Formats: sequence, structure tokens, C-alpha cells
Amino acid sequence: MNQYRRVWLSLGRSVAVLGALLGIISSPFASTVALLCTGALLGALLTYAALASADSSQPWGAMLRRVGINALSGGLVVLAVAGFTVVVPAWVGPLILVAVASSPWVINLVPQRMASRLPPAPAPDPAPTASEPGALPDIPVEAATFTPAVKALDDGGICRAWHDSYQWLEGAHAPALQAYVVALRQAYLDELDLRNPAGLEAWLNSHPRPRGGPDKYLHRGTGGPHMSA
Repeated sequence: MNQYRRVWLSLGRSVAVLGALLGIISSPFASTVALLCTGALLGALLTYAALASADSSQPWGAMLRRVGINALSGGLVVLAVAGFTVVVPAWVGPLILVAVASSPWVINLVPQRMASRLPPAPAPDPAPTASEPGALPDIPVEAATFTPAVKALDDGGICRAWHDSYQWLEGAHAPALQAYVVALRQAYLDELDLRNPAGLEAWLNSHPRPRGGPDKYLHRGTGGPHMSA
């Protein structure tokens, strides 16, 4: 996603610079300055508000540099929209829609929304006593049941879910709940095997502990150092 973000920002800046040049050529000087200042002020205020609400611990120099960069970007965007509106008004709407729909921040929301559809973690089941009936809940135990939801996760999400599922397995005393969690963990392994078979094999060959996870092996493959799983 970081590489996609860099490509998207590079293309976006190129389009913004082109639109800003059109705005400078087609608009009076006073209008150009006003648009540039308006966009810069808006970009600076939004950036400062975001940093303040996040309680950022960045040094002041880095914060001011970020505010300045976003202020310049805001000025270019406003001037670019004005330039495209004057020269090619029919393109303004489609350009904005494409820019928003393809932005890495919007694309990031898609797997997050899909991940919310994952099956909920089963509640820890108290150990049955001799006086309790042995009725078991009807829970699907096929790994394929969870495949669509697991595919929505990125590698890091699968690794985190793998760690969480071990805790679920420890808390599941009923055989049906254990089968549920085992099938879910198998779905995680199947998906990792499709994405990075070499990294998964290296992790499994390292004789990992049940609490461990394949996180480092997925990033480094077979060339990574042996980790205590």
C-alpha cells in the first residue's frame, strides 16, 4: 500500500501542477493569488487540526514542514480545479471522482469493512460439569466457510487473527467450539499458503510454538533469520 500511495501522490501532483498552470494562464493575476492563498490556508488549517486531534508527539520542525507541504498542496489543488473548470469544465467532475475513488485512504477502507464481516470470536465456553447435558452448538467446521472473509485481510491482519485465534482455542472447552477455531486457523494457513508458500514453509519448518506466528517469515521468506515462534 505504501508503494501505491507514492504512485498515487506522484500522479496527483502531476495533474495538480498541470491544472494549476492552466489556472494561472486562464485567470487574472489577482484571482490566481486569491485561489492559491485560499487553498494553502485550507490545507494548513486541516493539517494542523488533524495533528492536534491526534495528539502528535512529532517535533515542531517536522510538524511545521508537514503543514507547509500540505498548504502548498492545497493551494495547487484549488488552483488546479479552477484551471480545469475554465479550460475543460466537462473533465472536472470525472477527475475529482477518479481521484477520490482511487485514493489510498479510500481503498484502505475496503478491506477494513470486509474484515468486519469476519466470524465473531467464540466466547470462552466454561468447562462442562458431570451434571450438565452434553448438547453442542451447531457450528460450521469447514475451513472453506471462512475463506471469503479471510481473503479480505492483508498479511498483517491474518497474523494478528492467528494470534487471537490461539487465545480463543485455549478458552474453548466444548469440542464444537474447538472444531470451529481449528477450522478458522486452517483457513488462515490455507490463505497464507496461497500468498507466500515459501515464507509459510520456513515458519512451519522452524518448529513454532502454538502461541507463535509467521509474521517475520512472511516479510523475509526463507532468507530471514530463525525466529522464536
